[in-house]
Amino acid sequence: MNKAATIFVRQTPLIVITPAVQAIVSALWVLVWALSAAFMVSQVPADAVPTGAYPTYAEAYGTDTVPGQCTGSWPTGSVWKDEENCELINGTYACWRCAPARYSLDWRFAVSLFIFLWNNASNIAI
Repeated sequence: MNKAATIFVRQTPLIVITPAVQAIVSALWVLVWALSAAFMVSQVPADAVPTGAYPTYAEAYGTDTVPGQCTGSWPTGSVWKDEENCELINGTYACWRCAPARYSLDWRFAVSLFIFLWNNASNIAI
């Protein structure tokens, strides 16, 4: 068995660098996928949080027992005070607004993860 392998490597010396090339290609694939997945996760839909203004922080953010308008769904956004563009609603200034979440895991990420795992398995098999 070793004699056959020795003859094969002697006749095709470039076969020795095949694992190194495969490792470099795999590392590049992981890097490209990680960058594209990070970009995809950062794309939060515009309708993820309400766009209206709220008169109190408690109404926008919520309390310990009741979720607010901005934090009632997953992934939760945050609340910020817009002091320059307050709206006058029923005689009360509404200055609290919702900010979207920093990330969103949806079906697109699930498909991307499946493709990543599929290609990794294919690369290992090759």
